[in-house]
Amino acid sequence: MNPTREKENGRLKPFEKKIIGIVIAIVVVIAGFSIFYGLESRKPAGNVIVIYTYGSFMEYGSNPNQTYKNVFGTFEKEYGVTIDVEKPQAGILQTLEAQRSNPQANIVIGLTNMNGIQAVNDGLLVKYVPEADSYINSTLLKEMGYSSQYITPYEYSYLGIDYNRTFTGKFSPTFQDLLSSSNVSNLIIENPTTSNTGEGFLLWEIAYYEYVLHENWTRWWNSSLPALNSNQNVYTDWSSAFSHFESSSNRSLLVSYLTDPAYNDYFGYGNDTGSTVSVYNGTYYGWRTIYGIGIVNGSGNLTLEEKFVNYFLGNNVQNEIPTNEWMYPANSTITMPSYYNVTMNQSNITPLNDYINATAIYDNFETWETEWLAIK
Repeated sequence: MNPTREKENGRLKPFEKKIIGIVIAIVVVIAGFSIFYGLESRKPAGNVIVIYTYGSFMEYGSNPNQTYKNVFGTFEKEYGVTIDVEKPQAGILQTLEAQRSNPQANIVIGLTNMNGIQAVNDGLLVKYVPEADSYINSTLLKEMGYSSQYITPYEYSYLGIDYNRTFTGKFSPTFQDLLSSSNVSNLIIENPTTSNTGEGFLLWEIAYYEYVLHENWTRWWNSSLPALNSNQNVYTDWSSAFSHFESSSNRSLLVSYLTDPAYNDYFGYGNDTGSTVSVYNGTYYGWRTIYGIGIVNGSGNLTLEEKFVNYFLGNNVQNEIPTNEWMYPANSTITMPSYYNVTMNQSNITPLNDYINATAIYDNFETWETEWLAIK
């Protein structure tokens, strides 16, 4: 399976923006930050680069410590700097919002095509198109919308429905198939209000129903969510959802990522798990999640920060993505390892992102979230 995929759902509601500064201040005093690389939290200055990211970044390869040294240590040696990598406990976007008037980070790694546009609209990032953009998959830049001028993709993958071949055999579902009594009772999903994976799945379903089937998107949830809730199959995050999928013999379907079989193959865990997207009239449809890197506005070391962004998108770091992040690198020159041969061919999938772009997500997700919460 792919245990790196749960990053915080960083979307802020309007009322949250008003109180977030107070909340973050309290959280920081009580809990502080978890520091994954470096000695202490400090305001970025001089030869120090502070990076905000998610806790699982590059943590699930065969040698995470060596990977960190390669990703960050190489840049430190080349430029004579110290890199501190921090995981804000309150979340990346929330912390950037709280520190808007006094930024504490230089670089942010992990904003997505779903929440990145909010960071851009709120003025949290510096406009920068790196030299390495010429190597970045142009489709990803298009899907990021105008936020691609501030956030550059570094990895991506389609979401998938993981299935246990022992219980289901080969599985190519329509959403209607997922409503069968056996499937809906075995389907594990993540809450879209607390999980990026859950948010992506909700957008997948909305785009599929509204633009492929031309039906109201709430129809599927009205039929499925009561059963999912009664079976306690809705989890707050990917990690807890995955652990139940892995350990519960009676729950054989999981909303996760199409790259999960590659992870299993790499570590020799067998081929019991497959992963697929939805199919309709012979066409496969899926939702692509994109993660990006950006420079924090007002952090005060722009020349060095730009150098790091370009470095991060180059071969040294991008070659680490497939077997440490278990995603596809955004740098289109990278050769994928053979482990990915066991995954579904993503070129055969029609991206539903074409129907709901970054601006549409920013404008509508709060409404969609409210409607989803109203379904019992």
